[in-house]
This record gives sequence, C-alpha cells and structure tokens, in this order.
Amino acid sequence: MTGPRKAGAVAAAVGVAAAIGAYLVFPVTPPVERNVSGDREIAEAVLAELPRGSAVGVSVLLEEDGRARAAQLGTRDGNEQVGEGTRFETGSLQKVVTARLLAQMVEDGDVELDTTLGEIWPDVDFADQAVADTTLESLATHTSGLPRLPIGLDAGLTWSLLPTRFFKVDPYRAAGDPLQAASSMDGAGVAPDSPIAYSNFGFALLGEALGEAAGSDYRTALNERVLEPLGMDATVVAGPGGGPPENAAPPYRMASAPAVLWSGGHYAPSGLGTWSTPEDLNRLLAAGQDAGDPATELTHEPREGEGLPGEEEFDARSGLAWVLWNIDGTEVAWHNGATSGTTTFAAHTDDGRSVVVMANSAEAPAERIGFALLGMDSTPFADDGGGGVLAYWGAAVGLFLAVLVPLITLVRIARGRLLRAPLARVNTVAELAVSVAAWAWALILGDWGTVPPAVWALGGGLVAASLVAAGFGWRATSGPGAAPARWYSWIMPAVNVAFAVLVLWGTATAVGQMP
Repeated sequence: MTGPRKAGAVAAAVGVAAAIGAYLVFPVTPPVERNVSGDREIAEAVLAELPRGSAVGVSVLLEEDGRARAAQLGTRDGNEQVGEGTRFETGSLQKVVTARLLAQMVEDGDVELDTTLGEIWPDVDFADQAVADTTLESLATHTSGLPRLPIGLDAGLTWSLLPTRFFKVDPYRAAGDPLQAASSMDGAGVAPDSPIAYSNFGFALLGEALGEAAGSDYRTALNERVLEPLGMDATVVAGPGGGPPENAAPPYRMASAPAVLWSGGHYAPSGLGTWSTPEDLNRLLAAGQDAGDPATELTHEPREGEGLPGEEEFDARSGLAWVLWNIDGTEVAWHNGATSGTTTFAAHTDDGRSVVVMANSAEAPAERIGFALLGMDSTPFADDGGGGVLAYWGAAVGLFLAVLVPLITLVRIARGRLLRAPLARVNTVAELAVSVAAWAWALILGDWGTVPPAVWALGGGLVAASLVAAGFGWRATSGPGAAPARWYSWIMPAVNVAFAVLVLWGTATAVGQMP
C-alpha cells in the first residue's frame, strides 16, 4: 500500500473509531414516556402536550374536587427517574412565594405595602430620590419603573452577548448587591405608578428589603414566615454559589443538552437558586384559595393589569406577583417561571382547582400543560412553530459547527496531499484548531433534541481523521511562505487560532458551570 493510501486508510479507521466513541459517550436522554409513574391519565395528558425531544423530566400535580393526582415522567438527569420528592428549580414561581412573605409581614405589622426603600434603609444615600421612594407594593407588582436588571448589568450583558448568548453561560454571575445598584442608580426612569414592566431586579430588592425589615435576611424570614407555617419542607433557597440540593433535577435546554445552572445569591427572591416540588407548591396554592386568609386577601387583591399577558382576552389584572385572569367566568390566579433549563407553572381557580407543572427543560411548555390539565384555553401559550427558518436555527447551527466545519478542514488537508500541494504548517494548525473548537462548541449550541446525536459523533470522526491526515502529511508541509510575505501569511492563521482559543475557552466555561 502506497504512502497516501496508507495514510487515508489509517485516517478513515481512526475517524470511524472516534465517531463510534463519540456516539457512545454522548449524553443521550431517554424519552420521557419510558419512565412514567403516578396517575396514568394525568401522564397521558402531559405527553399529549409535549413536543418530541422537548423534555427530560416532568412532574405535575392536579387537584380538583378535593382530590390531588400527580404524575412524574422522564428522568432527573438521563438516569434517575423523576419521583414525588424530586426538586426542580422554581424559576419565577418564587416570586409568588416572595409575595406571600410580603403579605405575611404586612399582617405581622413589620411593614406596610406603601413602605419605601428609603424607610427600610434610612442610612443609605440614594442617588435618585425616586428610587428611595419606591414602595414594596410597586416592587411586588412590577410597577416601580425599575429595569429588568440593574442598568450596569444590562450594559454588561450587552457587551457580554458572546459568553451569555453564544456560550450559554450564567448572565447573573455579574449581578452584585441589588441595594448597592439601586442606591447608585440615577435617571433610570423610576417613578410611582409606572406601567407594568417585569423586573427581576425589583424582586431582588423586595427580598432584600423584607429580610432587612425582619432583622435577618430573606432566606431566614422566608423560612420562618412562609415555608415552615405552610409545611413547605421540600422548598430550598440555595446560598450564593450553591449547587443543586439533594434529589434535584438539574437544568437542560432540551433533551440531551445540559444547561448552565444560574447562580442564586441576591436574586433568590426573583427565582434563582430556589428549588421545590409540585406537592410543596400546592400547599402554597391551598393557602391562596383560602378567601378568609388575610395574607391571601393582600396577594390576590386585583390591581391594574396594563401590560400583562391576556389583558384584552382575559381581563388581566395584577395581584402581588400573581397574574389574575377571568376565563369564561372562572377566576384564575397563575404565575410561570423559567431559568436556563427549567420551566414551571402554577395556577388555582376560584372553584377550588389547582395545578403545578415543573420540568427541567427550557423547551417544555409548562404553561400549556397547566391550562390543558385545567381544561382551559391555552391559546396564549400555543406553539406557532417558531416562524419558518428560525424554527430550525438550533439544528442548522449544530450541523454547521459539528459537521461542515470539520468536513471542510478534512477536505482541504486531504486535497493538499493528493495534489501534492499541502497547506502551510501554520494554516494546517489554524484550521485544525477551528475544527476542534467548532465541534466542541456544537455540543452546547446544537439542537440535539431535533438533530440525532450521531451527527455530532460524525463530526468527531471527521475531526479525528483530519488530525491523523495532518500528522501523516506534516513533513511535507512548509512554512508560511517566502520571507517578504511572511508577516502577511500569518494574519489569517493567527485570527483563526485566536478565534479557536476564544471558542474553546467559552465552551470550557459553559461546561464548567453545568451542574
């Protein structure tokens, strides 16, 4: 066998072996229908609403006519089956828990709804008097005029779109003390009775303020005033930098695509680093159905709903965190939640029904499942297919990065050997670096719930074959070119290597932040 043929055979063999190995180690998540427990009718109703490949694990609870029925589907992490005690991230469902703390502290006489931040922290020198005059009620109803995130963090996110968007890292790692951000904020448009504008920053401030007023901190106040009295023993508020609690379902973007775990800390009142179960959250819903409970009267008192979803269709109004709808004469109080890889939904009706849906996948339609279980119109949360080409964006990204980039590299290296015009060594190294980086990056960005994992494995085989082919042809390669053009010949390879290093760094950062 001649040299080129031998090199090609070895490269092909190594490529096939690498592809098989990559396929075997790919984190394939079994379909949710393979692991089902609990009420079969409820489980079938959930499966009817789940798009293929959208979910890893789902846990639901439906209570009607005084009877609670629950079902668990899928796995926590691709291995352990979801059970009744499995904890999921709450996401923004935590906001209704925080609102319950506010109402309870009003009833206990610690604060009033019109208590201001300036009154909570009289020694803080607020740069903007409008921020100091922000009331707890406006924070709990998103009517303070505060931005979704602190102005500085918003700007930081704008400049860090590469790591947060393209590498799927935790955007909240840059979020510091919300009080410090609020005290230095000036001219941000904060004003009383502002239109509803959803603000995680506002709820983080609300939690900090309630902890200060209670003489402790948010977590302690929440445990003492809400969780312990309602028997919500499975609900957990993680500390700064805290990982998942015991028996937790870590986040996934979609099936077979683990997600970065967003950090908690100061943003726990908004729903970061907070975990619970459907059974625990249903205890909160039961309290919310007690019309004689003073805290419930405060949290469910209808307020203006301008800017809320369902404003026209369902006469939307705002409670303290709760969204209040009227669907064909039935009053519904609901809230949803989402993190990097979790979707949640909870609702209760004025005729005694309640539902909680928790899924550790960003693609699971928790709201649609919840309204379907209640037998109500879920049109506002209907999936419209994502708008043509954009619906296949994740699949296209996965194919391009995992297969096309490594394939182009292999073709260029093989073509150079066959034509006895091999690439310069610096170009070979640069192209191999980009090929490896693109393939690694595809693992995070690819829509592996839609594209078969074998596609990513194929890319691994192409990368391995390219490395072997380059190794066989290394002696035949040359330097970057003649001396007069040497500086120019290095420009594009240097750009490619720099890009590859950036991509590999971002990929490693994202993988390192996964639970």
